[in-house]
Amino acid sequence: MIKMTLVFVLLSIINFGFSQEIAKVKSVSIKSKALNQTREILIYTPQSYDEAIHTYYDVIYVFDSHNRELFDYTHSLISFLSNGDRKFIVVGITSPYNEKLDYSRKTDFLPELITEESRKRYGRYSGNADNFLKFVKNEVFKYIDSNYRTLNNKTAVGHSLSASFVIYSMLKNYKIFDNYIVVSPNLEFDNQRLVNELKTFNYNNFKDNTFLFFSSADESNYWKEWGPAFENAYNFLRDSIKNKEITVLVKDFGQFSHWNSFAIAFKFAFEQYLSLAYEKQKKMLSNDSYEITIRARVPKKDDEIYIVGNQEALGNWQPNLIKMTRLSDNYREIKLRVHSPAQFKFTKGNWESEAIVENVFTEIILNPKERKKYEFKIESFSNE
Repeated sequence: MIKMTLVFVLLSIINFGFSQEIAKVKSVSIKSKALNQTREILIYTPQSYDEAIHTYYDVIYVFDSHNRELFDYTHSLISFLSNGDRKFIVVGITSPYNEKLDYSRKTDFLPELITEESRKRYGRYSGNADNFLKFVKNEVFKYIDSNYRTLNNKTAVGHSLSASFVIYSMLKNYKIFDNYIVVSPNLEFDNQRLVNELKTFNYNNFKDNTFLFFSSADESNYWKEWGPAFENAYNFLRDSIKNKEITVLVKDFGQFSHWNSFAIAFKFAFEQYLSLAYEKQKKMLSNDSYEITIRARVPKKDDEIYIVGNQEALGNWQPNLIKMTRLSDNYREIKLRVHSPAQFKFTKGNWESEAIVENVFTEIILNPKERKKYEFKIESFSNE
């Protein structure tokens, strides 16, 4: 009975500890100069974000997130697909109807229209896509990068007309996002304007293992003009892009409806992204380098500490190459010029003596352009 009680108490303590590290969703209002209105964004931070103060994260941007299901499904699913060891910040960008301004999501997602037919169909709520793109690039990105620990990698997720906007953003500025997940886009408007621009776009611009995913559902059963547009675009995307830096996937989910295909399409797309592009992108380093100082507090005065990580300045994961300088009985320090992201651990010169660091749950991942000095507390070593 005593043993059972001790086990229960221990489990309660463990569960209490984990309960302090829950994932969070926060709503933020941004007064947009580009749109001349106040807009809401949703921000998901993963479990242990507040505790893992030395970890930086890639960011997924989900458009149409006034449909909260799209945002919640995305941030919930990625934890299961990545086994919890690859975590992301997820930002939901909303485009709700503003009755006072008579402003809708179509106003955000559609550019100025060219054909008379499209102007008659969409014209009342169209033409502001360029300003919406400025809002995303200059205001949303700025807010997220200024207030959260972000890395350089950005993924765009869109469904239906917001998927059309994701394509439009790529065509306008291929550097805005690194990955594009496009689910059931409207490709037929303006006499297949996006299709024609996809065909003339210079895909040799992409140099960093870009991931492009496009899907359709049963739309052609009720929007007849969507079928030829899908076929036209997807035949080109399947067969004509030769740049090896791009992973292009096209998938038909014709057994699902326009709305409910998002669930299966995003799941498929993100699984493929993790297996085909994520690890390659994770190894990509910025061209720019940054001089930083790393200081570590050690448990014992005789501890000799090595730093080991993902680039030459960090020993290329060789645990006994880069030794830190002894400052005092308690501190070791090293000055390095590194590229972003800087991913590393501490050891005593071999992997059996990997350091256990306060507020670090896996390896440390830094964006060195954010700060020049970092300090860590080594609590113990795995072989002690």
